[in-house]
Amino acid sequence: MTHPMRIYVQDHGFLVTDRDVDTPFETMDYSTGLAGVMDSAALIHAGVDRGYVEVTADASHEPPSLDSDDQWRDLNPWEDVAEISLHVPNGNLTVEQLERSPGDERPHLPVLSPHGSGYYRLRIHASGRDRHYDQIVDQPGERFHFLAWPAPPAAPLIIKAGSRCGYGLRLAPLDAHGAVAPMPLVEDDPEAERQAAQQRNLLGG
Repeated sequence: MTHPMRIYVQDHGFLVTDRDVDTPFETMDYSTGLAGVMDSAALIHAGVDRGYVEVTADASHEPPSLDSDDQWRDLNPWEDVAEISLHVPNGNLTVEQLERSPGDERPHLPVLSPHGSGYYRLRIHASGRDRHYDQIVDQPGERFHFLAWPAPPAAPLIIKAGSRCGYGLRLAPLDAHGAVAPMPLVEDDPEAERQAAQQRNLLGG
């Protein structure tokens, strides 16, 4: 694992993105509870509103397996873990801040797409997102680790989901669009069926 870097978070977010690509934010998929996923970028959702988080990143040649107890125990320090797919047309998938002041250097973290352009799978690990939720902080209170490898595109996968921050992010689209509850099961009711048939006839159905 690489040496951790402090990454500045603005409005709960920072990016994992291919350099110089368009990021259509209206297409974001928050179903993992960890990031708003776009075609070639992911807006990582931190718990803090503004401040620093601690980030590490690594690239791999092959998918990391989760076949043994030891491999699952390696995930114990992380509250939320998920995988997403990203298209990397320019071959330069990196961790970036949302904004940089003039003269600021880019984060010195490894390029996550060492094999060049193509599709990559990104595993996102996070912990501490509930610790200072929606606060402005100076000292990092949450951690993220990114691991990427070449892989065909696939659906998002939630491996661990332990934070309230992640739960709220997954719940937000349901609240925004209004979740429709399933109709309750009822026993056959001849009178109700007769009335329904009469209503269909009145409507020409």
